[in-house]
Amino acid sequence: MRAALAAALALLLWPAWAEAASLSVEPARLALGQPGLVRVCLKQNAGQVRADLLGRSTVLSKGRDGCWYGAAAADLQDRTGQAVLRVRADGRQVAAAKLTLYRADRGVRRITVDPKYLELSAENLARYRRERALMQAVFGSFTARRLWSGGFSLPLPNKVVSAFGRRSIVNGQERSPHGGVDLRGAAGTPVPAAADGTVALVLDAYFSGVTVLLDHGQGLVTRYLHLSQALVRQGQKVKRGQIIGKVGATGRVTGPHLDFGVKLAGAQVDPLAWIQVSRKLAQRLGE
Repeated sequence: MRAALAAALALLLWPAWAEAASLSVEPARLALGQPGLVRVCLKQNAGQVRADLLGRSTVLSKGRDGCWYGAAAADLQDRTGQAVLRVRADGRQVAAAKLTLYRADRGVRRITVDPKYLELSAENLARYRRERALMQAVFGSFTARRLWSGGFSLPLPNKVVSAFGRRSIVNGQERSPHGGVDLRGAAGTPVPAAADGTVALVLDAYFSGVTVLLDHGQGLVTRYLHLSQALVRQGQKVKRGQIIGKVGATGRVTGPHLDFGVKLAGAQVDPLAWIQVSRKLAQRLGE
């Protein structure tokens, strides 16, 4: 009798969504800043499917096999440990998976810059805060439609001179880890867009110099920093491979290069890893 009651109670407490979908995340053990490929197969039709991780939401797209695909990531500076990725179909939770988040040792970079970039005057501090607010507004924005198709491309097929996630020691002081990848490039080298999108911001910023941010839709933004010149304007539509600027050495730099970065639902992610995930997504979606 007690066993039957316990079994009945277990059925009542079993989540209604437990049998509604099958979910996989590749890999299930994610480094901070590493995007994971999400696949969910539903047993019923849905209009919209989203994946939520650590308060960040990404939209999934229907693949050629009928399952839904997308990506999710923890930010480079999130906490390590266990996290739950939840999938919602039309607002209702249909699946969940536990992920292990860890901090990868990506090494250290030591650079020396003009001291004015460490001890800001009141005027420059106010400028930095204004510029940061403008950029954060773009990183936190959400365009409902996905503007890109196919995989992303690396803007410059050159050597990575500073990898994503490296601890940054600037003039002997530890600063935030590197949120992008530095690609070697001579001053004036044309910089193409990594994928189709809309120019969300063009700015000559104190730290990042001449900056271009591209909105690719559904919470995905790429950044191009330290340019010598921007060749696009805010609101302009661009295609993958279209030249948006030229390599420079503006802002806090030690020499000419392109600092290329990717934000996924506001999380800083490894651009090289994202390019690989985007290509897998393109295959799953039949693009």
